[in-house]
Amino acid sequence: MKRLPALIPLLARAALPRSSSKALNFPQRCIELAPLRCSPRQVKRYARACGFALDRDTLPPSYLHTLAFRLQMQQMVQADFPLAAMGCVHLSNDIVQHRGIAIGETLRMNCRLSEHTLTDRGVEFAFECLAFVGEECVWEDRSRYLSRRKTGIAKPAKKLRAKPRQFAQQRELPITAGTARRYARASGDFNPIHLHDISAKLLGFKKMVVHGMWSKAACIAQLMDNDGDDNIRCQVEFKTPVFLPAKTLLCYDKDKGNIAFELRDARSGKPHLLGSLSKPAG
Repeated sequence: MKRLPALIPLLARAALPRSSSKALNFPQRCIELAPLRCSPRQVKRYARACGFALDRDTLPPSYLHTLAFRLQMQQMVQADFPLAAMGCVHLSNDIVQHRGIAIGETLRMNCRLSEHTLTDRGVEFAFECLAFVGEECVWEDRSRYLSRRKTGIAKPAKKLRAKPRQFAQQRELPITAGTARRYARASGDFNPIHLHDISAKLLGFKKMVVHGMWSKAACIAQLMDNDGDDNIRCQVEFKTPVFLPAKTLLCYDKDKGNIAFELRDARSGKPHLLGSLSKPAG
C-alpha cells in the first residue's frame, strides 16, 4: 500500500449493517504502508490538541497511532474479517518508542492481527503495528479490542473491590466538547460519538465522549520529560468513558523514572484509564 487510507470512508464502511461470523476464522494478513511521511502541519495540530510542546522537531510518541488506527480499520472492514467493527471496545494500548522520530523522516509501517481469544465477555483481539526507518524498528503499537458476544465461558468470581490507590501527586485536567472536536480534526477520527451529544445518543451513549487515545496522549504530554529523550513505553487500560464536559484528575507517582498514573473523574474518583510510563527494556 502506497497511500494511507482515508479514515472517514473506513468509518462509513464500518457503520454499514453487518453480522459477526460464528466461525472465528481471522485472516492472516499483514498490511504494509510505504513510504509514509508525516505532515508537519498535522503533527502540530495534533500536538496542540493533546498538549505536547509545539516547538519539538520530533513526533509526539502517540502520534503514529492516528495513522496505525487507519490500517487497523482497513483490516476490520474487509469482508473476511469475522467481527463487525462497529461496537468494538478499545480495551488497552501499549506504545513503545525506541528513539525520537524526526517529523521529516520517511517511515514504513505494517499492521497485523497478533492474537485473539474467547473470554466471558466475548472475543478479544489485538493488532500489532510497527514503524521502521529503513530496517530499524523505531516505534511499536499494540491495541486490544473487545467484540461482545455470548461465549458460554463462565464469569470469574467477583473480587472484593480494592481501595483506590493513593497517589503522591495530582493535577486537574478539565476536558470540554471542544477538546474532542479538536482531536477529531487532528487525528482524522470523526466517529460521531466524539462530535456531539445528539450523534452520540443515536449510537447508544448518554452524551458525547472524548477519544480514549486523546486521554492517553494528554497524560503522556503532561508526564513525559521534555529532555529530548523520547525513548519511552506507555501502557494504558481504558476503564470508563469520559462524558463531556468533564472534570478529571491526573493522579501519578514517580519512582526512578517510572511513572504509574490514573485519569480519574474528579467528583466520583472512578478511573477512566490506568497507565504506566517508563523506559523500554533493552
